[in-house]
Amino acid sequence: MEDARKTRSLREMEGIPILDLAEADESLKNDGWLLRRGGRDVPVMAKINEEKELVDLLQFTTEDIKIEVQFWNNSVYCYILGANPPWDVIEGFVYRVWDEFGFDRVSFLDNGIFIVRFTKFQSREALLNSGYYLFENKPVIIKPWDVDMDLVKEKVDVVPVLVRLSGISLKFWGNCLPRIAGLVGKYVKMDGAPAEKIRLSYARVMVELQMDQKLPEKVYFLDENGQLVMVPVEYEWKPISCTSCKGMDHDSNQCRKFALKSGGKQG
Repeated sequence: MEDARKTRSLREMEGIPILDLAEADESLKNDGWLLRRGGRDVPVMAKINEEKELVDLLQFTTEDIKIEVQFWNNSVYCYILGANPPWDVIEGFVYRVWDEFGFDRVSFLDNGIFIVRFTKFQSREALLNSGYYLFENKPVIIKPWDVDMDLVKEKVDVVPVLVRLSGISLKFWGNCLPRIAGLVGKYVKMDGAPAEKIRLSYARVMVELQMDQKLPEKVYFLDENGQLVMVPVEYEWKPISCTSCKGMDHDSNQCRKFALKSGGKQG
């Protein structure tokens, strides 16, 4: 009896719920809650011995999770970098932008992650191979659902950003334009209007940027005569991360959480 008290006390210290078979409801005493060992029923909830080692834990098999894995296998999990809009706004975005791929539901987690389940695995793959998507100029991070994944926002190192390159001479509106954009980041694609050479006041180009790279406000190159040409760069969204709260769209000087924690005021 003394050993039982020691075990109970230790488990309480570790914050592990205690299942007492003598007090447990009969409805709980089934194969889902009990582990048969040595011809007798013992609690499945972790018992911790004097060395604080976990023993006698419930273990599931691949057959146990088969149905749920099959259900979610056609899914992607997503979040918007630097934004956490309401559920109805996200749902409207998905229906408007991804309807062509054929999906049957949008599910939500409280941490800004949403899961989109497609009717076919091929549809999921088509979405993953269709390039970048933006929500109000912010990147939508899309990952294929996997049975072993944690549904958390992962660290992002590279993001797509739309930039505007102004005052570019018409003679550079061709093969030169992607190379000029390459002075800012890795060229991805050109916006439809500049590609059709209709709106010529500026070129709107998507580039890949490193989260920690310096963002130039101007880029320079030499023209065919060796003359220096300067092109201003405008960013429709900047990948700024906060070192204090790890959030997006602001630095530590603008961080409200840091200001509240430190007792200071946000400027």
